Amino acid sequence: MSNEKRLVLFMMLTFLSFLAIQYVMEATGLAPPPQKPQPKVQAKIDPAKPDLAVAAKEAAAGEKTPAKEEKGTGEAKPTGAGETKKAEKPQVVPVPSKEMVLGSADDRAAGGYHLEVRFKQQGAGVTSIKSSQFEAELDTANPRRKQLRRPLELLIDKPKTIPSFGLTVRPAKAAKSAEPEELRENPEVDDAATSRATESPLAEILWEVVRDDKGRVIRPITKKHPLTKANVDGQEILFRTTADDPTVTVTKRFRLFKGEDAFSLTTDFESPDKEQEIVYQLFGPHGIPIEGDWYTSTFRDIFFGQKGAKGTNIETRAAQDITKEGSRFDNTTLPLAFAGIENQYFTIFVKPEGEPRIGATVATVIEAKPDALQKADISFEILSNPISIGPNHPASQSYTIYAGPKTQEALTPYGAEGLVAYRKYQWFGIPGASSMARYVIAPLLDHIYALTKQVAGFFGGKKGNYGIAIILLTLLVRMIMFPLGRKQALAAKKMQDLQPLLKEIQEKYKDDKERQTKETFALYKRHGVNPVGGCLPALIQLPIFVGLWQALNNSVHLRHASFLYIQNLAAPDMLFKFPFAGGLPLLGEYFNLLPFLVVSLMLVQTKLFAPPATTPEAEMQQKMMKYMMIFMAFMFYKVPSGLGIYFITSSLWQISERLLLPKVTHTKPETGQPGDDKNLPPGKGGPGGGGGGGRGGNGGPVKPPGKLAQLWDKVMTEASKDPTYRKLVTEKDRLEKDQKEKGKPRPKPGRRR
Repeated sequence: MSNEKRLVLFMMLTFLSFLAIQYVMEATGLAPPPQKPQPKVQAKIDPAKPDLAVAAKEAAAGEKTPAKEEKGTGEAKPTGAGETKKAEKPQVVPVPSKEMVLGSADDRAAGGYHLEVRFKQQGAGVTSIKSSQFEAELDTANPRRKQLRRPLELLIDKPKTIPSFGLTVRPAKAAKSAEPEELRENPEVDDAATSRATESPLAEILWEVVRDDKGRVIRPITKKHPLTKANVDGQEILFRTTADDPTVTVTKRFRLFKGEDAFSLTTDFESPDKEQEIVYQLFGPHGIPIEGDWYTSTFRDIFFGQKGAKGTNIETRAAQDITKEGSRFDNTTLPLAFAGIENQYFTIFVKPEGEPRIGATVATVIEAKPDALQKADISFEILSNPISIGPNHPASQSYTIYAGPKTQEALTPYGAEGLVAYRKYQWFGIPGASSMARYVIAPLLDHIYALTKQVAGFFGGKKGNYGIAIILLTLLVRMIMFPLGRKQALAAKKMQDLQPLLKEIQEKYKDDKERQTKETFALYKRHGVNPVGGCLPALIQLPIFVGLWQALNNSVHLRHASFLYIQNLAAPDMLFKFPFAGGLPLLGEYFNLLPFLVVSLMLVQTKLFAPPATTPEAEMQQKMMKYMMIFMAFMFYKVPSGLGIYFITSSLWQISERLLLPKVTHTKPETGQPGDDKNLPPGKGGPGGGGGGGRGGNGGPVKPPGKLAQLWDKVMTEASKDPTYRKLVTEKDRLEKDQKEKGKPRPKPGRRR
């Protein structure tokens, strides 16, 4: 091993050791993790949430009832006419929260409601969204106990925050003083104070719930299905209020239909008294739960879909990136296709319909957690362009709000199928892996699962098995790549067989590196071995295997899917829980078996098929690789069990392929071997060489060499011009001839035929 390689290896080991020591000290409490000061985080929140975080607190502290809030807002009007009108405004009647519910979380019928949406009268926003198609996360305290069915809550209510899809209105002229560009250039500006002076806090007041002519809060509605033209039943709820400055009547209409994973929001703005320009601010969803926060690597992310010349480009940021001081994530240049938040399997996004009139979309922090930045609650705010309204021309803006799984079939109707792709750490991605996962691996997994479901139906079962589907998918992919894998295995076996000869060359020419290189290349040429022959099949297989890994890691179908003792293929296998509180450092509260099985199979592969070390450096490198594999067991200790099944199946296939290789590899006849002509290099016209290193020496058709083989032959031809090479070929042929003569049995005395 060269000094450069030793230096790189030393630096890598030093870095890994530093991280491991720091992690162990933090886990054991010897070194508490660094915490970010709370005042700095709060300073980040206020500029990013231009208005209402501080406005809400002041409104709650200064006013006692919603009616007084409205009255206080009216007193800020400069004209007496406005005050008279405000005084005549009727009192808003509170409505029980149980009446403000669209859909149902218990309707699991095929044509039933997929969502249950709960609303809050104060702010006229959404407080909770539940799904009737998916169940809540399993109780990790008792993973083996039978779980009671609980609907999945896609949006969790947080009483002390502004409700999701709350809305504020301000005059367009006054809004220019709080434009994002000016705030970016002048961060010292008190944006919250500026907004409170010019904005009607509609997200904090009590809205009127508009009942129908029968006095119902929830109104039944119908629409035509776009494909079947059949009537689809649905429900809607209306909220209405009148802002004082500017004087605008705002109506919010929420609609939900059966069989859909989305509901709609339509906002109407009316100015019956005068012509004016306004801007509105819509708050996005917040409160999406974290799936498996003790083992997942994807907590909460925010994304913006931007309409470009080549389709929709999706920009994604994690919660820890949004909460960093001084960071800013917005969309101001390209048209907004959609914006939302997501966890590993589910997403909630807002898609504007019609003419969007959107000026900017800015990410914001709802609830920061200094000790766990990746778990911060994040959202976004949509800021509109100036909108002209008057007595004869109201304005309206509609949004579609999707809340459901990240699957191809569910997201395609909304033009957001790009969310299915694995978008984490794409700066270090493998080219083609995401496309392979999205368009090949994931559909294959679904079709194989459907096959297992059909087989189970013959035996009275109603469900397939994703564990078996993963095994069959891995075997299918391995069978498709068998030719490449066999070439790679053959190349590895040839290199393994040449190790004794390479060791002899290294010992013989250990003081002459240039001569050692020439002799090594001559040995490769003599035996028809390409030292990089196994790299090309590995490079071709890499996008396929990475795509398979991404597809399994991002598949919502593996969530709560069981196999053998595993209750959730999307989570670690959790063989048993440690009997003592707190678990073990680095391992946690559960013992996961699959990661250790994966590493054990890797060690078996290394033991069986790794070439013997020819130098002390190579021996040390192999020992370090063994220790690194053990370290990998802890690094991938919390990997989903579905991925563990994939790794185990793939390793068993590879071991079997290598063990069966000698049985399917036949020895070629000795005739036509290269090197019979002592003065010419093998494959260049020597007897039996056939012009190609012995290929076609028996009279068969000669296969034209590929470009890589032609390049390799050219390199070896230049090397053969050196006298050392010809001398080595002559000596090698003489040694082989002597070995054959020594190996022949001596003739026994007796009669000759």
